[in-house]
Amino acid sequence: MLPTTDKLIMLGNYYKIHNEQVSTKILNATFFYLLLSIVWNSAFLLFGLPFSRANLFLLLSCLGAWFIVVWGKRLLRLSANVSMHLVLLFMILVVCCLYFGSGYREAWGFFLLIPLISGFYGDRYVLILYSLLGLVMMIFVGHQYPIVSGIFDSIDLSNRILLYIIIATFSHLLLKQLNQLYEAQVTTIMNSADASIRQVVKTFIIAVEAKDAYTFGHSERVSKYAIELARNLPEYRDKKKLQSLYLSGLLHDIGKINIPEQVLTKSGALTKEEYELIKSHPVVGGRMVEKLPMLGSLKPGVLYHHEKWDGTGYPTGIKGEEIPLDARILAIADVFDAVTSKRSYREAITPEEAFEIIEQGSGTHFDPYLVDKLREIKAKWIEVYNESSNEIKEFEQLTEFL
Repeated sequence: MLPTTDKLIMLGNYYKIHNEQVSTKILNATFFYLLLSIVWNSAFLLFGLPFSRANLFLLLSCLGAWFIVVWGKRLLRLSANVSMHLVLLFMILVVCCLYFGSGYREAWGFFLLIPLISGFYGDRYVLILYSLLGLVMMIFVGHQYPIVSGIFDSIDLSNRILLYIIIATFSHLLLKQLNQLYEAQVTTIMNSADASIRQVVKTFIIAVEAKDAYTFGHSERVSKYAIELARNLPEYRDKKKLQSLYLSGLLHDIGKINIPEQVLTKSGALTKEEYELIKSHPVVGGRMVEKLPMLGSLKPGVLYHHEKWDGTGYPTGIKGEEIPLDARILAIADVFDAVTSKRSYREAITPEEAFEIIEQGSGTHFDPYLVDKLREIKAKWIEVYNESSNEIKEFEQLTEFL
């Protein structure tokens, strides 16, 4: 599945939350380590035990820097990204202090913490940047300030760099695993949300179409026709827009749930009052979808699919490109399926006859640009028509049997 805008936004938010949590946990772990080191080494010095060469001043300095970082984050309300860099720079300071203050020849090993810690953030560029910075610092202090004089040579340098690179590589593997985990979790959430939306939509459709057996499958077919037409338009290169159009098609008649069955299934001519009631369904449908946050973006297609290019449609009488593109596409698909389907008050006509009706309505009822595009994909619509015809016949046979 290609990343969508919503997915990228969700991933970005997830990274921000994750980075903030990682920064907090690193600072907490560092505090307990520094506090333990200070208490541990103070006890040895207090009782005169020969088990410590640590520099308490440097350890206390690190603890003081820790308080500055923590309170600075809180008072300045730093973003997760800025906090991340502040914490990593603080960790480099701590590692340098530990190198000078630990008092043993393996003190350079503290630098191995830098690629490990920077890998926790799940950002490749951050890992590379701070791993390189840590490597430079390790080489510099090891060469300029060896803990034990006379033992640092080219072999030492080579071995330390090799081990550092190995640790950095493992950190990169950790980073890849974290990114895969983020991707999997966000994908699961997105798929679950999509499934929930589809379930809600299907429930609405069943509720509407159950009131009129003649409109069985109408919403599904309108969506399919609309998608086939939209695929031929540059405005729908984004799969998210196609998905939105598809859902709009499924819900375009949801407002009919408010109309009595005797009006929907009436075989004779409608009275003026009944026709006005029918005309209210786009407004009712628009209000219904806008009340659901996950369906609110579908309102333009639902509300305006009965508007006409010349402004004689309803419910608002807008015209031309004032009508949202989703609604203009659905208007053509809706009429095509309506006239090629059997209704209580008339028989169905053939697809070719339906195409002629649409051609006649170009520039008055329908967007002429879309009518031109429809000519290029007529075969696709006929395929949809043929596939759906079998489903309609099966349903008619089932209802007759019942």
